Amino acid sequence: MASLSSVGLAFYVLVLIGAFAVRSAAGFGAGLIAVPMLAFILPVSTAVSVATALTTLTSVGQVGRDWRHIAWRQFAVLEFYTIIGIGMGFYFIRFLDERSLRRGLGVFLIVYSLHALWKANASPVLAARWHGLLAAVVGILGGLFSALFGGGVGPIYVVYFNILRLRRDAFRVTMSAVVLIGGAARIGGYASYGLYGGSAISLLALGLPLVIVGSWVGDRLARWFSVQAFSRFVGGLVLLSGIALLVK
Repeated sequence: MASLSSVGLAFYVLVLIGAFAVRSAAGFGAGLIAVPMLAFILPVSTAVSVATALTTLTSVGQVGRDWRHIAWRQFAVLEFYTIIGIGMGFYFIRFLDERSLRRGLGVFLIVYSLHALWKANASPVLAARWHGLLAAVVGILGGLFSALFGGGVGPIYVVYFNILRLRRDAFRVTMSAVVLIGGAARIGGYASYGLYGGSAISLLALGLPLVIVGSWVGDRLARWFSVQAFSRFVGGLVLLSGIALLVK
């Protein structure tokens, strides 16, 4: 953390509060906001590892509280493919340098945000016979992108669970369980690459209270914005972040 200036430190504080306000209000999106923003002041690898650890920790409480509502069959299938995707991500990440990661993150965010803005009001429907194939595609892509970019895959999982028409309580806790187990696997992988050194640990220690503050803010924001308006706001912010990363 010593490498951050006072301005960089203030930016870090604001980014984490904002990212976890989004997560609290929308149910996902902390990594989607935090990683590209933190990449302006930190190496992408550090931004990814810190955001992953904090996002995973926030999933522990909900899973521990509501685990009885987990849709176990859907969770097991999706998590199986997610772990495969994470393994693929760690294989490819060995061949990517900082610039490649930054550019790849930028492209990923632009494509995602354009799709999210276009589909903001869509209600996806898919025949039951295709659900197994969808789980494989969503799980592998989600695991791959989460390992490479540390986040931004929550909406991919949301589409899958929406198609399954899970009840609200089952939806939220099953989603958190997928994020928790996948996040734990990614943390182990990042640790094996030495990404949790002293600086990252300091950033995590500072980040924990910021997560609490952001979650509190998000609970109140959710009362003022519709889901569609909030989705458009997040999509626009992500689009700008992706463009900025490409031109940086």
